[in-house]
Amino acid sequence: MEFDYALLAKYLINELSQEELEEVMKWRSLSDENESVFSEVFRLRLSWNAAKYADNERIDIALKKINARINQTKRFHVLGPLLKYAAVLLLLVSLSYSGWEYFKPETYVTIALRNKEEVKKIALEDGSTVWLRGNSALKIPESFSAANRTVSLQGEAFFDIAKNASPCKEKHSLTSQRMLNHYL
Repeated sequence: MEFDYALLAKYLINELSQEELEEVMKWRSLSDENESVFSEVFRLRLSWNAAKYADNERIDIALKKINARINQTKRFHVLGPLLKYAAVLLLLVSLSYSGWEYFKPETYVTIALRNKEEVKKIALEDGSTVWLRGNSALKIPESFSAANRTVSLQGEAFFDIAKNASPCKEKHSLTSQRMLNHYL
């Protein structure tokens, strides 16, 4: 088979038709020597294409793009550890606040009557009513929780408990009573 080496020159400048390209590929596969010649032509084509676009202006533009990407990457590497510390700090602050809200002591209001005072009617926040006798003290929270209504009593009192799904507990100096929508 006679091969037209002018096709390799056309391949070098990328002007081959599809049929001519197929003919070059057939010639290439015929022997190892043809393969090595084709490899050299291919390297020449690549270096020629690279040299064709290697003017100073294009090189400067490419270097600026590369430098911009490098600087952008450095900026992110600086912010990465800062973001980690900020996340840890935010986590600690939120856990501290949650712990404080959960474990903070409740504030109570204490109503105490002296010996001479007879009976005092006290209306609680949940709608319950307490009649406190003389020489008694009632300790109630400023606001009842949704799950529990607890008061502390020293002395004597009558409770009219408002209907509510959560029980009302009375802590006496001697006993602890659980009241569910009834009178004591």
